[in-house]
Amino acid sequence: MAIPERRITPRFKFPTPISIHRTEASNENEVRSKAINISREGLYFVARVKLSVGETVEVLVKMPKRVTGVETGTRRFVGRVRHIEMEGIPEGQAGIGVQLLYYER
Repeated sequence: MAIPERRITPRFKFPTPISIHRTEASNENEVRSKAINISREGLYFVARVKLSVGETVEVLVKMPKRVTGVETGTRRFVGRVRHIEMEGIPEGQAGIGVQLLYYER
């Protein structure tokens, strides 16, 4: 049986550089990665970082015009880790889905 699609907005396979900061551990260095797919409400990436579902993160990303419909420049988003995948991901890394909650100007 097929799993029903839960996404509200379309995702684009558009690898764009991102920086992730854990908000609960301010002394941690940023983690750099590339989004594998991205939408107006979330993104998915693979990285060597330990995060937990529900954890709040800051994501620095230049949202592509293809996703938003307008040029936005680089934005700092606050997001929440929605899911973490380990299966089919290179050892020592995780696939991480983040729901983008809002951005700071």
